[in-house]
Order: sequence, then C-alpha cells, then structure tokens
Amino acid sequence: MQQQNDDLTFGLEERVISLKARIREMKMKIGELDPQGRKEPKIDLSRSQPPEKSDLMAIKAKLLGRK
Repeated sequence: MQQQNDDLTFGLEERVISLKARIREMKMKIGELDPQGRKEPKIDLSRSQPPEKSDLMAIKAKLLGRK
C-alpha cells in the first residue's frame, strides 16, 4: 500500500513539474517571459483627461491681463 501511495505521489509531482514547464513555455511564446527567465517590464501609458475649457479660458484671461 505504501509503495502504491509513493508511486501516485511521484506521478503527481511529475505532472505538476510538466505543467509548470508547459506554462513557462507558453508564456515565452506570447512574450510574457524572456527565455532567460526575466520578465518584461510593462508600462501603463494611460492618458490624463484634458483640462476643461473653463480652466483654459481662465488661464488665457490671466495671461492676457483680463479679469
């Protein structure tokens, strides 16, 4: 019985190792991982909202000396 449990555990460990290797290979294919294991940096370039027209008009009036 102990031998059977050891065999099942060993088989499960092999399957986990194989699955992790396949996941790593797929990540390399889609460019998420570098072949040397480095991760590519991801940059978030979200654009900020443009200022409202009233703000622009107030700045323009201030620069032109109007109130």
